[in-house]
Amino acid sequence: LLVTDLGNDTVTVYSYNASAIVPLQLIHTEKMNGGSGPRHLVFSKNGKYVYVLNELTSTITSFNFAFGKLYSPVQTETLPKAFAGKTGSAEILISPDGKFLYASNRGDVNTISGYKILRNGALQFVAENSTLGKGPRSFTIDPNGKYLLVGNQQSNEIVVFNRNLRTGILTDTKKRILVCAPACLVFVGK
Repeated sequence: LLVTDLGNDTVTVYSYNASAIVPLQLIHTEKMNGGSGPRHLVFSKNGKYVYVLNELTSTITSFNFAFGKLYSPVQTETLPKAFAGKTGSAEILISPDGKFLYASNRGDVNTISGYKILRNGALQFVAENSTLGKGPRSFTIDPNGKYLLVGNQQSNEIVVFNRNLRTGILTDTKKRILVCAPACLVFVGK
């Protein structure tokens, strides 16, 4: 079990044993850069890499993961270098095929940044898209990977994007779902 702690700038790893008297045992605590604010994390499809989204610095910290520990952190910016204004990263997801990673930024920028996941776990920038609304608090990718839906909390709508399966590029479908302050989007099984 990995736990992000935005206030303490840490990611803590616990082992889990359901039959133990104390089911969680501390394995490792990784100190992140001060003031980064780790918010969410995702594992690569093969489980070898962990990507931590830092809300306060709008960065992604990539780690190798083995034996319950995080190794060799590398940070990736989720905003254009020239951007000046209020930001705040919110959500991070990997496409169902495990080939692309996406991260959203709120504040004044309101974007989703896309990255190709390379064989060594490194991230290669693909594109940045406007979320076409304000406050992209949550987004999700449909189980087939064809669509990415963004919940723009402050503009009260879900924006639907086509997702190119080969390139990871997003394009607007012009479809909107009006809903009051969407905060969490999830596809559920049948």
